[in-house]
Amino acid sequence: MKVQTVLYVVDSLGLSGKTLTLVNLAQGLDPARYRGVVVSLAPLEGMLADRLHKGGVPVVHVPCADGLQANVVGKLLRLGQQYKPAMVHAFNPRPMLYGGIAAAMTGRPAIGTLSAFACISAHEHHGFLPQRLATTTWRNRLRNRVLGRLLKGVTAVSRRAGESFCNDNAIPPDKLHVIYYGVDIGEIDRVAPDEVARVRAELGARPDDVLVGSVGRLVEQKDYPTQLRALALAVPRARRLRMVVAGAGPLDGELRALAAELGIADRLRWLGERRDVGTVLRALDAFVIASKFEPFGVAVLEAMAARLPIVATEVNELPEILDHGRAGVLVPAEQPEALADALVTIAADPDLRARLGRRARSVAAARYSLASVITQYQRIYDTVTGERSER
Repeated sequence: MKVQTVLYVVDSLGLSGKTLTLVNLAQGLDPARYRGVVVSLAPLEGMLADRLHKGGVPVVHVPCADGLQANVVGKLLRLGQQYKPAMVHAFNPRPMLYGGIAAAMTGRPAIGTLSAFACISAHEHHGFLPQRLATTTWRNRLRNRVLGRLLKGVTAVSRRAGESFCNDNAIPPDKLHVIYYGVDIGEIDRVAPDEVARVRAELGARPDDVLVGSVGRLVEQKDYPTQLRALALAVPRARRLRMVVAGAGPLDGELRALAAELGIADRLRWLGERRDVGTVLRALDAFVIASKFEPFGVAVLEAMAARLPIVATEVNELPEILDHGRAGVLVPAEQPEALADALVTIAADPDLRARLGRRARSVAAARYSLASVITQYQRIYDTVTGERSER
């Protein structure tokens, strides 16, 4: 069987659930059937671009300014002549438009994948949004309707999110596929006990300490101020409770100052951006996410795979991810008192931590394994490339 090339098109390779999915997919394809080539419309920077380079996946930068740029299609056509892809797989509406047009002009099929944020309807009310929605102008809506004709299929990370996008943009519902984000469970399982012990020692954790941690950018969306205030409220009732934050971002200095003001600086460790996230998670006793807004939290999936009990805010898709509270503890957003109560309960009850951790791992293995995600995408590839070969 001939190995077929999939041309991936994405706005940028900045770290997100969407781009992690792309990179994991491009690197995890069955090498006997498919190989990936990645096109980024933004400069090639960051750890994901490095991962692709080191993994032997070709990565190309096609410069694209804001707004619609007709010359991008021409550049994709030239790349098509070079790599001869069997199909195009684009991520989010603007790359889906460019990739879909280039594919149609060469008689190749194209599919699209939507991030959870891209699916959010302008008709919905949200108390907080991290950026402007992609469906607020008539140009955006016209573009999104064109996608329904250009693409063989559209994937979304949840049924609710995908149906919302299709309904708002007149995309036939039979083109929708639901494929969750995935996590490499085996990679987390392969973390050695001595590596876990090393990180616990690095964090200064004693055997009876309860380490509760987060992984995420230090931005308003993640609502670390509520998380820090909850820790301050919990500490008098949970003396062995410690908190770890892995991530970097513009609020770093402000959050450190708040921790000092709350008198909990000695209970916190700021790790910055880490490449050994799996090891850090395995070194924790519980995971917390206090986001105001979280369309689909990949860090939560990784924590579930690491068998961690999870305390999360009841926003967006987090209740669905956590099996509606059966695989974690859900609390209202922006309420430090409720979050503090959950942290105290988790810290005081090792049996509860173990039970929630087992359930979280079971759900992760059943719904969110990376191997399953890759298999589902390859089935779509088989279908659309098979349709082309039959013509």
